[in-house]
Amino acid sequence: MDVKRLIAPVAVAVVAAGAFGAWSIAKRHTASPEIFEGWASPNAAGTAIGFTDGSARPGEGYIVAGAAWAGRDNAWHLGADLPTCIGRDTTAKVHVKLGVVTVEPGDDAFGGRHVVWLRCL
Repeated sequence: MDVKRLIAPVAVAVVAAGAFGAWSIAKRHTASPEIFEGWASPNAAGTAIGFTDGSARPGEGYIVAGAAWAGRDNAWHLGADLPTCIGRDTTAKVHVKLGVVTVEPGDDAFGGRHVVWLRCL
């Protein structure tokens, strides 16, 4: 077996593997949420909230269905059920902390600001 004939294919394989590794690292998506503390008013279904930080400016609305959440007992729920700690009383305000990320719209996904976690305080 001629070792010199193997040098070129092995070199190409090493370069290709390095390029693929660099590309996969460059394409990796990470997000650090912005953290907000304030008051949430749930909708009647418990799937969305109106949120205000207590300032005079108007609040924002967020969908919370599917977000990870923790109640006052600090037990985390990973989106399998609605955040029951906010309730469904549309006249109530619940003290919460939110983790919100901004998502760029894609071909088959909508973008905007999304709640990734909610904690009732």
